[in-house]
Amino acid sequence: MKQQILCSLFGLILHLTMLRGNAQVSQGGLPLSLQESIDGISIPVSYYLAPDWEAQLAKEHSLPAETTFFRSLVGGLIVATDFGFPQSGSFSSAKDGSMVWQGIIHIDNAPAIGLLFDQFHLPKGVKLYLANGSKKQVAGAFDSQNNDISGKFAIDVVQGSDVWIELNIAPGVVPDDIFLHIDRAMVMHRGIEHLAQYSGYQPIDQMDDDLNGQSSVCTINAICPQGAGYAANRKATVQTVQPVGNLVELCSGTLVNNTANTLESCKPLLLTAGHCEGTGSMNSDDFAQVMVRFNFERSTCDYSGATNGVTMTGVYIRARSVFNGSFPINDFMVYELRQAIPASYDVVLSGWNKSDTVQQSVVLPEKFIGFHHPAGDNKKLSTSQQISGSGGFWNVNFEEGYASGGSSGSGLFDGDGLLIGIASFAGGPVQDSCRFNALNEEVWTTNGILYQKLSYSWEYMPQETAANRRLKPWLDPLNTGVTQLGALSGCISTSTGAPSNIEKGNDEFGAALSVFPNPSIDGLISLRYNLKKVGQLQISVIDLNGKIVFKHTIINALFGVQSLNMQSLANGMYMVKIAGTTGFTTKKLMIHK
Repeated sequence: MKQQILCSLFGLILHLTMLRGNAQVSQGGLPLSLQESIDGISIPVSYYLAPDWEAQLAKEHSLPAETTFFRSLVGGLIVATDFGFPQSGSFSSAKDGSMVWQGIIHIDNAPAIGLLFDQFHLPKGVKLYLANGSKKQVAGAFDSQNNDISGKFAIDVVQGSDVWIELNIAPGVVPDDIFLHIDRAMVMHRGIEHLAQYSGYQPIDQMDDDLNGQSSVCTINAICPQGAGYAANRKATVQTVQPVGNLVELCSGTLVNNTANTLESCKPLLLTAGHCEGTGSMNSDDFAQVMVRFNFERSTCDYSGATNGVTMTGVYIRARSVFNGSFPINDFMVYELRQAIPASYDVVLSGWNKSDTVQQSVVLPEKFIGFHHPAGDNKKLSTSQQISGSGGFWNVNFEEGYASGGSSGSGLFDGDGLLIGIASFAGGPVQDSCRFNALNEEVWTTNGILYQKLSYSWEYMPQETAANRRLKPWLDPLNTGVTQLGALSGCISTSTGAPSNIEKGNDEFGAALSVFPNPSIDGLISLRYNLKKVGQLQISVIDLNGKIVFKHTIINALFGVQSLNMQSLANGMYMVKIAGTTGFTTKKLMIHK
């Protein structure tokens, strides 16, 4: 009955409103259970067995090396679940009269878990939060702005084998209007090294090279000096996380500009390789749970900074090549994000050069450069001073940096920073120390890549005249005939059915932070934060005389827990002022040693 109501509900929305985008743009904030004490509840746990990752690794190792050329990287496996509202959780009440509903998904030995919703519709007044077992990682709030006409949703990975799920339901909301069911979970083993900081309560700045990820030790962080002068290309490069069958596939991609875009209105298109989605589907319903990670990169060159990133969920498939995995091939795919990209993500839509006569040798400081996510890792770069053309490909032997599975779909940029190709076909593996990662594990890595030429995919093949089989209708929709187009940044991005108020509705800044334990019996304090965008947090502790007695700054804060040692402070009442890029708040703190 509830499924029938759900179908009727979304059918009504389809007829009464514009198609609305689905994105994992969260509003920040903390769930009520972490803001106040909620007593007298027992939270049900739903247990599921993990899929066999060792069998997946054995399968990969048994495949001939040449099959690596046309495969996206498997980042994890999918397990069937049956977790839904209200049957999988329990209710309690908050002080303001809101209902709090909580449940837990547990998957044995899972390094990290992402959630796939086959039913997702939250009425106004309902907020969804996730957290890991330590409660150090908090995701959300997700609310009615995340509803999609498909009724589907996906949430990126949470560290550990437990995902704690909470709904905060405002007074007056009818629970029967909530539709939430998770039919699958992604058990992730790659592209998750940035989550190690959330496994316990160590300070977030205690990191080492082991957190760099599973790519080769010879890879170069995207922020490093070798990428100077090409920041726009770095900001245009994203990672895709794509559920396909029982696999989660990881690739790279490039946000691209088109001739119809203006600063006042621009369409967020994403260009990647066709083999990054192996079914060949042209049905956009199959892409409603594709996740796109923006700015998934180290903040420093030497690994001392955190890996940050933000995710949006849901794309439309606009065009793709007919791909059969053999020469001659065409290997491209055009996505359109289902919702506007928030300005706070600071992305760039890359310019492009579709000429077949690109200058094939450049002199420093110009270079041919690629940004990508090898082995599902945080963003890296590779550079060379020359390329060569061969049929439908640009052939590059990088002089700096290495690529691996997961680099597929990334862009090659010329000396002017214009996109000229899409990573499709890899050369042979490197036979030296660059075959190993920081954990001393042997990894498949290469410095030789074939990039599909934009010129080759522009009109595709004479027999393919449909718009969904060519690049030209999407990158040059005005039919201008230009061979080059510059990058676009700072635009107001729009998409089919995208809401115009995506940046609105943010919780009060103070609701995104909490100070605990309070009172403190030993002067050791923790600050939990879950912000809407990355920024700096300045913490000042002020005594009753108005004197600042403690100061601390957190750089590149997004979400986490920071330890604060105030053991030197005397017993008494203090005010904690926390200032960020979107406002400030004050919290009362009692120290009673």
